[in-house]
Amino acid sequence: MLVTRDEICQDPSFEALTDAILERDQPRTTDLFFKMVARHGHSVGEALSVVTAAEAPFVQVPSHINVRDGQITLINNDHTILGLRTSVSLMSFVPEAYRLLPLLQSVWYIPAGLDIWNQLLGQYPGRYAMMKGLEVPPTAKDPVVWNEHQEPIVTSGSVEERLHEHMIATMSGDVRRSYGLYLGLAADEQIRPLLRDQQLFLGIIDLQDTIIGRKARNTGHKALRARATTDLAKFIGWERAHGVYYIGVPDMAIGPLYYSIYDAACVTVIDAFEDAGKSLKQTNSEPLTPEESEEMVRLLMEADGQTIWDLITDHLRNGKSLKSLGDTIQVGAAELILRTTVPRQFTNAQHAFDYCNVVNYWLRTSDNPYQPRALYLMANFVNDSARCNGLSTPVIEQETAGFDFSGRAASELLTELDEAILAFDVPRTTALAKTYLQSGADRKAYMATVAVTACKFQDDPHNQKITHSTFEEYCNNSTHMRERLLLATARHLAGWVKMPGERECYERFMKEWINN
Repeated sequence: MLVTRDEICQDPSFEALTDAILERDQPRTTDLFFKMVARHGHSVGEALSVVTAAEAPFVQVPSHINVRDGQITLINNDHTILGLRTSVSLMSFVPEAYRLLPLLQSVWYIPAGLDIWNQLLGQYPGRYAMMKGLEVPPTAKDPVVWNEHQEPIVTSGSVEERLHEHMIATMSGDVRRSYGLYLGLAADEQIRPLLRDQQLFLGIIDLQDTIIGRKARNTGHKALRARATTDLAKFIGWERAHGVYYIGVPDMAIGPLYYSIYDAACVTVIDAFEDAGKSLKQTNSEPLTPEESEEMVRLLMEADGQTIWDLITDHLRNGKSLKSLGDTIQVGAAELILRTTVPRQFTNAQHAFDYCNVVNYWLRTSDNPYQPRALYLMANFVNDSARCNGLSTPVIEQETAGFDFSGRAASELLTELDEAILAFDVPRTTALAKTYLQSGADRKAYMATVAVTACKFQDDPHNQKITHSTFEEYCNNSTHMRERLLLATARHLAGWVKMPGERECYERFMKEWINN
């Protein structure tokens, strides 16, 4: 059975956390969370159960698009839950003394991530209002609760029928029913693995055809939300994860919903394979050769969409494994980062990379028969992003040619790498990272250093999220090009746009929290 929201709200820290969040008091919110873990005996999972329950009503939106001055405007409201999920995953990569830093950064962000809908209307203060340069009066109204808490819905029928009901409610945009059915299914421990797989599937197939010429782009966020919800449920414990469900599950059914590109993938696979590709994961075991992987990455950057589509089909027909294809597409996603030079354009590269990370994570952790179709979505997203930003030409060799760090000790390179990232010096960062990786020095030390650097920024979770996803894919990637994933980590951190005051939480951590 699930612990109810009312039961979670009985925790002694719940009311104080809610007050601090609603007062937009980032230091107090974070300090309360820290004290729960370091002073009051809560496990990290128990503390996350309470803080997510406290924030959940106030991070909802009625739609993922609005219209301002006749133009479509994008609204993504999931950054708080994405940050918390990433923090939990990133903890194992930072040194022991910094173990709580990722979490504290994500909690610090929560008060700035409330009611994104009204932030973008200039009616509520926060990170998005600041990003858009909107002046919001201090007396602005409280955040709106756009989606109310629901009671579980348990219907009759088999498990398969109940899961299908939830799927249809989600895909049809029935927010209340989707949420209630999810809670009813999540209460049954035996159903949870199937529900997890379905939630990831629903997030992965909800992907826009193209970002070219579009102002509102869903950028694969439904997949990221799905993983954040299911991963945090596992970490916290499904029974106590009600706040996570309230944040993440209603949002999966909120429109606009994009299934056209998945529909095209279904048609392609059904036409190409006798069993609609459902046995490909079991029958295809041949890895791509190094030459085939390199050629695929090149085509992802340079070719047209149909060429990429046909390439996936040909490789599947030739017995190439889903893992090998997914790993190669992931390197292609890293190549987007390695060719990006304009700060704002890192958003396209990082979202394609994170989306591919979720798909590869799904491929590694379940055996859904429809997984081959997701390869087409991954490849389309990467290729579309490359064409959108004109990334057909490599830049790394020319960009780093003027730097010579030969003869430097590995520890010295890492110190300078941290400094270059914090200075937002993209060429120097890339050159330092490249030199370190080419030297063959310890990768764990590299990841630990870069992870801590990522956690010095509290701007939004993308800094930590792309860091973790690059590390995770590096640890699982089967290609000879996997080092480029680590190179992309540092380049993204130096290049992605930051917000004013983005190091306040880190300074507080070093003064008050690191040794307590």
